Amino acid sequence: MTAALLVAFGLLTPQSDAVFAAQTELQGLYDEISAASQQFATADDIDQFHSVFYTPDWVFVDGSGQKETWQQARVRAIQALTAPPMDSMGQPIQKLTLLPDGATVTVNVVTVRTVVDAEGRYGRAGGTHTLTETTPFRDRWVRSGDKWMLKSREQIGKPIVAVDKS
Repeated sequence: MTAALLVAFGLLTPQSDAVFAAQTELQGLYDEISAASQQFATADDIDQFHSVFYTPDWVFVDGSGQKETWQQARVRAIQALTAPPMDSMGQPIQKLTLLPDGATVTVNVVTVRTVVDAEGRYGRAGGTHTLTETTPFRDRWVRSGDKWMLKSREQIGKPIVAVDKS
């Protein structure tokens, strides 16, 4: 029995190593994407970044199932340049499944913003609040040579907003 378990463990190790390596590499890319997203100042910044980290046929699927091409999503990305800045953004991986040509990743996008509550939605009108929004996504990554590229992002749940909580 012990020998069988050792053999089974030995067979699982290469796959576990591959998952660990992919998760480590992809988490680094998510961290880079999050940091860069907070630094974009122009449409050229967005386009240049997209050309490096995303496939040319990248698509986004929103929570209602509506599909957008990069050209459609790009308009919103440019409009976001004028939005109040984020205090922080993170994309921790929740689950990763390796595929022959890439990986499927479930990730939570967590953004934190400080807002002035003019309408009094979260308490006293005019008060300052920290909003932490968490939205789950399923991403499809593909390998292009030795490089990972994001092929699609699908929102798989509603955003959850926490007020004045980390």
